[in-house]
Amino acid sequence: MTGKTVLPGDEVAVAEEYMPAEGTYEHDGKILSSLAGELQLDDAEKVAKVKAKNPMVTLKNGDSVFCRITDVRASMAICEIIGAEGKDREITGETSATIHISKLSSEYVQDVGREFRPGDLIRAKVIQTRPSVQLSTQEPHFGVIKALCRKCRSPLAKQGKSLRCEPCERTESRKVADDYGDINY
Repeated sequence: MTGKTVLPGDEVAVAEEYMPAEGTYEHDGKILSSLAGELQLDDAEKVAKVKAKNPMVTLKNGDSVFCRITDVRASMAICEIIGAEGKDREITGETSATIHISKLSSEYVQDVGREFRPGDLIRAKVIQTRPSVQLSTQEPHFGVIKALCRKCRSPLAKQGKSLRCEPCERTESRKVADDYGDINY
């Protein structure tokens, strides 16, 4: 029976023989699957598990995520996580996160508003998940990957260490990722 594909609600074992574990639960003396996946009966430990075919994405320290900046304060940027790099599924759990001014750049930052603006699309690294999600953009690969002009909302192009709006002929400062403009997210 191990290795068999099961669906939510399928009976996978009886409570007299196995204990419910990951992906299973007990109801009326039967162990049922709580998700679609592959059944694993461990005869040595006497547990019934179901491994998900397409597991949910939960954030952990070190994950690389894409976010949209929603607000900029004196000491932090607030953002909404819109996806985890390399994962196709949406993130489960908390998607609101903050980046403290000390975690913005490896260089000294005096004003968060010079590095990030509301609406900017960024890539950041998860450095804490509990009690709240905290991010960092200190490494060169992390930072703004797409930004729009504050005046005309045209996409900004990377020009040296700053960003330039061709229609307005304006230059804006940001903490840009090393691959700014190469990502379509």
